[in-house]
Amino acid sequence: MESMNDSFNVQIQTVPPGIEPPHSRQSHPKMAPGPSVPLEIKYANASDLGALVSIEIRSFPSSNYMRSTYKGCDPLAVHTFKTVCSLEYFAKSDCHILAGVDSETGETIAYSRWNIPAIYGVERAVDTSLSIDAQAQMQNAWAYAPKLNKGTYTFYEEMIKRSRNRHLKQTDIVLELLCVLPEYQRMGIGSAFLKWGIEKADASNARIYLEATMEGVPAYLKHGWKIVEEIRLDYTERGGEGSQTFALMIREPQGTGF
Repeated sequence: MESMNDSFNVQIQTVPPGIEPPHSRQSHPKMAPGPSVPLEIKYANASDLGALVSIEIRSFPSSNYMRSTYKGCDPLAVHTFKTVCSLEYFAKSDCHILAGVDSETGETIAYSRWNIPAIYGVERAVDTSLSIDAQAQMQNAWAYAPKLNKGTYTFYEEMIKRSRNRHLKQTDIVLELLCVLPEYQRMGIGSAFLKWGIEKADASNARIYLEATMEGVPAYLKHGWKIVEEIRLDYTERGGEGSQTFALMIREPQGTGF
């Protein structure tokens, strides 16, 4: 079994714009190169989930999906609901939730969520147990839901399920989510998270699957992913606003890592 007891530290140097979250639902204006960021990537604890959800919400503030699904909802209620829902991911043994911390400030600035099949022996170096209260919340997550648009919520979830049924193998690693705070984007942080997963995938001769917005496609093509299908969701069909196109992408193992 591969031990992951040590956190992953890397000094991030500024890189050209490119890496965006696989679920990034908006494009960001081009930003001037930022300073180097001393980044520590480590496993998140259950107590970190609220902070990670805040990063996700801040990363995608004006996406058509968020606007269509949570329009008019109390932001605190949205945060609570998404945090409770994240407990289900945390409880899954194959789910690896990573936090990116600015080592100089101690601030959590990014996170990613990977599904890595147990056959690859990548251990989660974190206590995965949940408190009794957290287990109860997880079992009754919809009790915490705001008055959201369930039509667009299920529309997106249905797309994910159909797409993975068509393209995903049981042995595939999945990059489910990658979020970076807006003020830290385009500074190589996304690349560091990709490196974490790519090294493990190539060492295990495994593919990596993800769903990306079209804005993020060029970056993933650059790092070895290929488009296998494109899907357009028209949120107006479910009472939402606008539409969005997603690229289903797979990276074949390349043996040498990042």
